[in-house]
Amino acid sequence: MRNILNHIRKRVDKPSIETEVDQELRFHIDMQALDYEHRGLSPTESRARAEARFGDVERIRKECIRIGSGSTVLVWILNSVFMFCLTMGLLLRTLVPEMHVNRVGDVMMMIGGLGILLVYARQAGSKVFNPNSNIRLGLKNNVPPTAFDEQGRTPFDRVRADD
Repeated sequence: MRNILNHIRKRVDKPSIETEVDQELRFHIDMQALDYEHRGLSPTESRARAEARFGDVERIRKECIRIGSGSTVLVWILNSVFMFCLTMGLLLRTLVPEMHVNRVGDVMMMIGGLGILLVYARQAGSKVFNPNSNIRLGLKNNVPPTAFDEQGRTPFDRVRADD
């Protein structure tokens, strides 16, 4: 019982996705500003330069929050249905000796397993396969993702790259 209460308390005390994103962005900007300070810039100038180098912080913040809050009720329901299907298929496969029922169990396990993988892949970010041998993020042609700059660098790459 104590373990259950501790788990619930941890879930309640868990910071929101907005707080986590703000802390992470602040950390990266602070680290770059500290690097500039070690190079000899003043604290205010290094902070301004780090923020300018990082890019549009508010746009990146919104994008990170959107990505981080991908867990919804629909995803939970889909995962539950696919897990149920996988479990029932496994039970049918192992407990019923008839060949036809075994095949139904195999199909149910395949549907459940592939469904879980598809939901996971969707949450990780949809990828569109381009027959011209490139795997692209679901973007329009020649438009970089919002978190990337003109040179294709991520915010982390921009912060950590040399001037």
